[in-house]
Amino acid sequence: MYSHRMGQGHPMGDKYPQNAEWQMSDRYGGTKLASLIASHYLVVERKLKEVFERTGVPMECLGFTLYDHKRQVASRDYFLINPLGTFDCLNLEKSEIEYSDETPGEIIGIDKYVLDRNKLRSAPDFFRIKEDPYVYVLSHKLVDELKQLNPTNVYLTQLEQA
Repeated sequence: MYSHRMGQGHPMGDKYPQNAEWQMSDRYGGTKLASLIASHYLVVERKLKEVFERTGVPMECLGFTLYDHKRQVASRDYFLINPLGTFDCLNLEKSEIEYSDETPGEIIGIDKYVLDRNKLRSAPDFFRIKEDPYVYVLSHKLVDELKQLNPTNVYLTQLEQA
């Protein structure tokens, strides 16, 4: 009900259920658990969560119980990572941004993200893009730390800088 808050970098606080539960979908078979669970949100196993926490970036790490297809507990070691706030990092001239014709300044979509080198000088190791909070940006330093854990189901894209 309040999930849109998390998608935009707002804290869930007491709106997040204390005994949150996730159920594996019947649409997908198998019970092997990856380091990163595909979702609209950043959902990771405990060892990745701990790396994110060490960045010192303000965030919520929201635990839940994951149930398998037979309604048996599959894990209690996964967390929704909700970095709070956004960071102004895009080079708006070099990025390919589609704006609304009806509402000036409203962004409809971004086809190409180009980061602004000057803005990145004060960037944290992990943040959401101001113009598109559903997109996460990780520093090279953080990526290197995560790679040491050999995570599964993690795919990264290097963004252009100008």
